[in-house]
Amino acid sequence: MPTVSGVVVPTGGQSEQRRTLLDIVDELARPIDADDSTIRAYAADSFRSAVRRMNRKGLWPWEHQEEDLTVTKDQKFSTVTGAIKKPLAMHYLDSAGGTRNEKIEYMSYDRFLEMYSVAFSTRPFAYTIPNMFETGQIRWVPTPATSYNARFSYYRVTPAPRNEQEAVEIPDLAIEAYMSWAWYELLKRMPSEGRPYPIAVALADATASFREISAHVNVPGDRTRAVAMSLHGGFR
Repeated sequence: MPTVSGVVVPTGGQSEQRRTLLDIVDELARPIDADDSTIRAYAADSFRSAVRRMNRKGLWPWEHQEEDLTVTKDQKFSTVTGAIKKPLAMHYLDSAGGTRNEKIEYMSYDRFLEMYSVAFSTRPFAYTIPNMFETGQIRWVPTPATSYNARFSYYRVTPAPRNEQEAVEIPDLAIEAYMSWAWYELLKRMPSEGRPYPIAVALADATASFREISAHVNVPGDRTRAVAMSLHGGFR
């Protein structure tokens, strides 16, 4: 049965095996001065900036999330637990096993405002997101006349850690790409005479790291297989 309160199924759920912000700050500050509070503050700010930069640069597998939603009668909105980077799919669930049963189409918010009335209620056939990136608010089209259960798959925005004891929600496989950008951001914040190495070197390393993780994420695999007609009329 689908749950009442909703189920969140993130791909990034192994926090006990991941670094904390404290670990990252120590690693960034140690080659300079691990006891200097200003350097440590720079390091924390730099890593958060790196997370924000990587958020802008792509859709990453560790950001995929699935969440069960309650579509409540006469309520125009439902809310997911985090900011939405890009929606993937929304489905109604069957009443027996909470299985995806019927797709609900996505509609851009400007198209919704331009084309649809909000003065009636019935079974929603679409959903839209009024404020992508900042909130997890889903707008149903039209307003539900009855309550339903739905499941939403989406890429979320990777949160930038604030508390030093907080585990970063990034797997170890990818963390070095973030660290490379954090080093670049750290050197940007330091006076030129205090930098342990040239900022151009840090930028080159960050760029190379981003290319590596992008290539790894986009490498062909089972998800990219397709059946296509060959020039000779056969399938390959």
